[in-house]
Amino acid sequence: MKRVDFKERGLIALAILRELEKGPVHGYALMTRFEEMYGFKPSPGAIYPVLKRLTDMGFIDVEVRSEDGRRIKVYSITEEGRLFLSERREALARLEEFANNMRLAKTYGFTRLVRDIMWLFRNIGKVPRDKLEEISLDARTLSDKIEKLRSVE
Repeated sequence: MKRVDFKERGLIALAILRELEKGPVHGYALMTRFEEMYGFKPSPGAIYPVLKRLTDMGFIDVEVRSEDGRRIKVYSITEEGRLFLSERREALARLEEFANNMRLAKTYGFTRLVRDIMWLFRNIGKVPRDKLEEISLDARTLSDKIEKLRSVE
């Protein structure tokens, strides 16, 4: 078995292999499945390099097909990829927990909140001070409520 270092994008690699266990799929469909499973749609720049690496490692095969006049690559898991997955049940359990948490977060609107907060961090210098003052009270209130939840653990 090849030595694998999945520190970078490790969960994405496991998630890809996990999805390919369900059957062959092309890259765009894989990104759509991610959105359904994890509540976010990774960019092609996050998916395709990992697909290439998994192919190079022998964990997945790629077949080039013609569909509606377009050339597409369809990916499928190999036996070596299945073996690799079977040896990582603990990591797969963490992936499943992450997927469940992402679905819950999306259900309650928290993925949108995180996206909006990230936008605010990137653009805070452009936001009028009076608008920042307006939402800062809500931010403090929400932060206090979350802090109370942390103490429940």
